[in-house]
Amino acid sequence: MKKILLILFTIVIFVVGSVLAYKKISYNKKEQEIIQLFNKESLESFSKNKDEILEKLKTLDKEEANEFYKKSRETNDIILEKINREHDNLSAKNFTDEKWNIANKFLNKYDLELFYLENDEVIIGESSDFYYKTFKDYVTEDYKEFLKIISDENMRADHSRNSSMSISLEEVANRIIARENFLEKYPNSKLTEYIHELCNEYRRDYLYLYPDVVPDYKENIKEYKRFQEKYPNSPTTELIGYYLMELNTDNFEDNDNEALTRIIDEYINKYFYYGYLKEREKGNYFSYDSNKLFEEFKMIKEETSEVLKNSTQEEANKMYKDYLEDNNKILEKINENDYTMLDNAFYIGEGDIDKEKLNKQNKFLDSYGLEVTQIEDGFMLTEKKDFYYNIFKNYVSDDYKEFLKLRSEDIDYFEDSNSFDKYLEIIADKIVAWEKFLEKYPDSKLKRKAQNMSYTYRAGYIFRLTSSETRESLMNGKANDAVKEFNRFIKKYPNSPTSDIIKYYLENYKEEDIDTLISKKLNKNYEGE
Repeated sequence: MKKILLILFTIVIFVVGSVLAYKKISYNKKEQEIIQLFNKESLESFSKNKDEILEKLKTLDKEEANEFYKKSRETNDIILEKINREHDNLSAKNFTDEKWNIANKFLNKYDLELFYLENDEVIIGESSDFYYKTFKDYVTEDYKEFLKIISDENMRADHSRNSSMSISLEEVANRIIARENFLEKYPNSKLTEYIHELCNEYRRDYLYLYPDVVPDYKENIKEYKRFQEKYPNSPTTELIGYYLMELNTDNFEDNDNEALTRIIDEYINKYFYYGYLKEREKGNYFSYDSNKLFEEFKMIKEETSEVLKNSTQEEANKMYKDYLEDNNKILEKINENDYTMLDNAFYIGEGDIDKEKLNKQNKFLDSYGLEVTQIEDGFMLTEKKDFYYNIFKNYVSDDYKEFLKLRSEDIDYFEDSNSFDKYLEIIADKIVAWEKFLEKYPDSKLKRKAQNMSYTYRAGYIFRLTSSETRESLMNGKANDAVKEFNRFIKKYPNSPTSDIIKYYLENYKEEDIDTLISKKLNKNYEGE
């Protein structure tokens, strides 16, 4: 029995050995077939260059190694270009999955591997972690981290046959975040400009900014929402928000991806320019073009201040007029450039103002003499109230000086807000201050501007107080707060032209067309002043 078992065991060993031997012979045969596809001498040129790189690195300090990394890439690219010219007959048709793996196992000995492009095109490139393994012990921390990022991303990518190196939207998101984190961690790295540009390219890929491609909007939105929730402080979250604002989510078929691509690409160029992160740290959210206009604005201010020192009062008066016109053109351009940012950037949630963000932006603008101020439907950029007064007060004539002083004391209020009631008495004083200016300087070249200011304050004051509630109160023989304010004004400023209009209203409030009559009175006073 033992003899029989021994014979059977021997037979099994023989059969298994024969099978394994056959498989090995078969594998070796395939391996030889694959190896013959490659020019060993050509491949060895890459390995030889790697050895030379390592020897050179041993003699360099870290900064020199950084520079050498860039030169080495250029040299390797030339070598790889030559290798691929010598292997231009390679095609995905040459390989099964098994042969693909055999080829890569062989190429790995030279720190190389195959990459599938498209249309069965195959190229030879350095292995995924080649630069990280080669340079990590020699370069500075920022270069080392950059090479690790690239290595990890390459290792995660699908390198299989027919993969075309495609990556998911979530992986694109990971790459964006990796680069944003790098730029935040190493703001002064020599790699920042390159990584910034690469980050923007990934942002374009992420939002499918290809004019001739119609993405799956519905599925993509799920990913974008995931990104916004996971990375609320990422600058790309802001970009996604702008994209979704432009996207028609009610009817995806109505979206024009070519138009979307153009709009979002313009937004990236405006607000995700090289250096924008440093500007945001300062609180500056304005676009690249607007920042250039800030510098132009500052330069003109400095030049004007110098010329004023040697000017007569008449010359200074004219300079104010010309300078104001020039500044208005610049500010108009900036407000036009950044209207989207100004409409959205300084709000939290549903209309609440982000005061910290707004204050930080205005602190940045201080050195230019500018500020972002609230208007009824958003924000706008304008000069600080005392901007022109501080520049011209020592050089212009008395009427110009007083005009600029009054403008520097202007107050901000909105007729449809509680702030109007808060400043009622101050507004009344402003009306009279402008009336006195017009009385004091009847021939001033600033008369029309002063009339505009007087009319603005006066009309806002009177229209606000002559509401239907005020008329109803008077009809009932009562004096509401508006009537009390009118009586206070008349008593304090009996000789003011505005008192005449108030008296007219109090005497004629029963007229059905009283609002029209008051408007005519206001316009008559404006034209007659």
